[in-house]
Amino acid sequence: MFSTICSEIIKYGIIFIVIFLLINKLILNDIQRINHSLSKVIGGDLEVVVDEHSLEEFSSLAHGINCTLSVLKHFITVAETKIDQELEFARSIQYSALPNFFPNKEEFSLYASMNTAKEVGGDFYDFYFLNENRLAFMVADVSGKGIPAAMFMMTAKTLIKSLAETGNEISQIFALANEKLCENNEANMFVTAWLGIANLETGIVEFVNAGHNPPLIKRKNESFEYLKSKAGFVLGGMEGIRYATQEIHLNPGDEIYLYTDGVTEAINLENELYGEDKLKNILDSMESLNAKQICERVLKDVNQFAGKAPQFDDITMLYLKLKEN
Repeated sequence: MFSTICSEIIKYGIIFIVIFLLINKLILNDIQRINHSLSKVIGGDLEVVVDEHSLEEFSSLAHGINCTLSVLKHFITVAETKIDQELEFARSIQYSALPNFFPNKEEFSLYASMNTAKEVGGDFYDFYFLNENRLAFMVADVSGKGIPAAMFMMTAKTLIKSLAETGNEISQIFALANEKLCENNEANMFVTAWLGIANLETGIVEFVNAGHNPPLIKRKNESFEYLKSKAGFVLGGMEGIRYATQEIHLNPGDEIYLYTDGVTEAINLENELYGEDKLKNILDSMESLNAKQICERVLKDVNQFAGKAPQFDDITMLYLKLKEN
């Protein structure tokens, strides 16, 4: 009797173990496999394909997950395409706002370029005549990247040009622009900018600097030197800032090069900076080139230095030369 009971217990125990193993293999393994796939999806991997070769119930679940992922990827692709199109449209608007006719007159030659790190950027250049003898020219760099920087850039560019064309003194142009840019500036963005107004008859250039890189000046038959001058506070950073008008004199044959820090702060894969010395050296090496060739040569040198390192900042430059009589 006792042996019969023990035999039955052993038999049912074996049956229980077999059933448990079958459940574990057929059900728990499928659950774990599906959970593993879902974990990858949650982690951002939308290329996951859930195994549909399982029990019928889990096969339907896996099929549903795969269909959902397929639809999701389709909508993401459509959204990315639309965003790319809108960014390209924004890029074309931004570039169309920059002057693209570069004067080569009897008194001077001028060229400028902007190469953005993203589809749109925060750098800008500008130049325009205030009267037949006074040429305003500038470069500027908005903090941040992308659409917000581009919008702030457009505001700053339009504002500064309007204030200049209204006839304000050059120091007042920046003082008034600063007040306007500080209004409702909840994003705490700011602009560094260098603005010059050249009198083409006298060669006198009045300028004002709002926290921007110093330009390089080349006197006739001499090498380039960084302009030593005091920089004021950035535009849009704090209300009530005053800016000082400063002055230099350019003679026929003299040249001036303006740039943003995307040039000197370009880095290579070894995390080395392009730097101010390298910029000066490349400029000194380009005798007899015109304004456009000089800007293109600098950009090429910066890109060769950076190599395969991604461009992390906009690169903008402006070159002005007073011609000899």
